Amino acid sequence: MLQYTVFIILLLQSISLPAMQRYYSTYSESRWEVKSSPIHCELIHRINRYGDGRFVYTSGGELAFQLHSLEVAPRDSVTSLLSEAPFWRGGKRQELAELTLNQGRMPIYVGGRLALRMLYELQQGHHPTFHYKDWADFQDDVYVSVSSVNFHNHIEAFQRCMANALPYGPDKVKDTIVYFASNKHQLSQEQRKRLDEIVLFAGFDPSMRIELVGHADGRGTRRYNLKLSKKRTASVKQYLLAQGLRPQQLSVKAHGESRPAASNRSEKGRSTNRRVDVIINR
Repeated sequence: MLQYTVFIILLLQSISLPAMQRYYSTYSESRWEVKSSPIHCELIHRINRYGDGRFVYTSGGELAFQLHSLEVAPRDSVTSLLSEAPFWRGGKRQELAELTLNQGRMPIYVGGRLALRMLYELQQGHHPTFHYKDWADFQDDVYVSVSSVNFHNHIEAFQRCMANALPYGPDKVKDTIVYFASNKHQLSQEQRKRLDEIVLFAGFDPSMRIELVGHADGRGTRRYNLKLSKKRTASVKQYLLAQGLRPQQLSVKAHGESRPAASNRSEKGRSTNRRVDVIINR
């Protein structure tokens, strides 16, 4: 009997059971942070030893949740999104969705209604949790939880940021064209208003780079038209700088009449060519 018992123990020890890795912030560690601007809102939760989870809203867009990890995910795989009740509520678990886990440092992106559902679960005191097999050999079960502890202290500030965000996004100001009257380089009030929208977004996004490319129609000499196109780009540049843009965000070119967007044989075509292209890159 003793020999049989020893055999069973050795057999059980020889069986490698899958381990479990759980990442979460304890009650005392759980922190939330809100970052807000007229064009971008973030609600950030640090996850101990893993990275962070972020609810993100950009003006003109939709709410999303991003999971950022300290370790780079080496491959695509599958993850389940669960909602876990705290232990004092019985610790029940409900599966909300099955998602793709992507390569890189942002392995999980959740958008639209599912991101809203995650906010709802947090408001109910539940912990949205991602479950997947570990990236090394797909043996261990990995659980990454977003804690609802201290969440209620910050959700209202995040909701105010979303409510006050601009109704349009950065795509509205992409590749703007500023048109000029014949032989003119001064900016009109309407043009200044259009440029103000670019200033607003560029001021909150230091990575935004703006290229100003000046043009003229085919009237006049080439030398004069080149000079006029430089004056037009200078007018736009000076206005943007006066409104607070950083000099390193701007670059300037001028082509005179050499790159028309339309035929110079008609007034309509010439009016199209009297312009400064405001090209936005990130």
